[in-house]
Amino acid sequence: MKLLLFDIDGTLIRSNRAGRMAMGAALAELFGTQGPLESYTMGGKTDARIITDLLVAIGVRLDEIESRLPDVYTLMADKARAIYPDRGIAPCPGIENLLEDLRSRPNVVLGLQTGNSRSTTPLKLLAAGIDPAQFPVGAYGSDDLDRNRLPVIAMRRASELTGQQLTGDNTTVIGDTPADILCARAGKATAFAVASGWHSTSTLARYHPDFLFDDLSETSVVLQTLLGE
Repeated sequence: MKLLLFDIDGTLIRSNRAGRMAMGAALAELFGTQGPLESYTMGGKTDARIITDLLVAIGVRLDEIESRLPDVYTLMADKARAIYPDRGIAPCPGIENLLEDLRSRPNVVLGLQTGNSRSTTPLKLLAAGIDPAQFPVGAYGSDDLDRNRLPVIAMRRASELTGQQLTGDNTTVIGDTPADILCARAGKATAFAVASGWHSTSTLARYHPDFLFDDLSETSVVLQTLLGE
């Protein structure tokens, strides 16, 4: 059995800054400011890390941030329900055909490994026309500040779900940022990089992924690579 962990933004979908807008609206309502959100680089980071950095920058204590993170996630989801449908969120090239084939394979577990919080993840996928129910397991940006810990969390959840031992040996992380490659390495998983987001193939190549594609539009080739066929 193989576990395939997909990043969301830049890999499954293009969100047109919708997540940034929902987070900013939530922070402004709860804290009276978005902090340095407009200049903050989000790529490859978890929501927990981003929110913590933004609030520390305006002087909020770490213990207060930690205690209020659940409130931020809840309000982000409320804001997302209003913002996401009008942002033109769409699937990345090839994703729909790829997922359709993978869903039919009994030896494949589809999962998510994303910096998005658990509460906003399904809303973002639905806005792109992707059914979140096809991903029965995942690790989310609300699970840990450190993205490198997410692969092991997802593997543990997949093992509990299937009753089979899923480790880095039978897990592939599919993502569009250097951070996805690094967290695949941290989980001893296969790193499958795709330049469908904000990083070029030349940039991603410098991090030495196991596989590197421009996008996921050549379904048969991508399947052969992912499944070792």
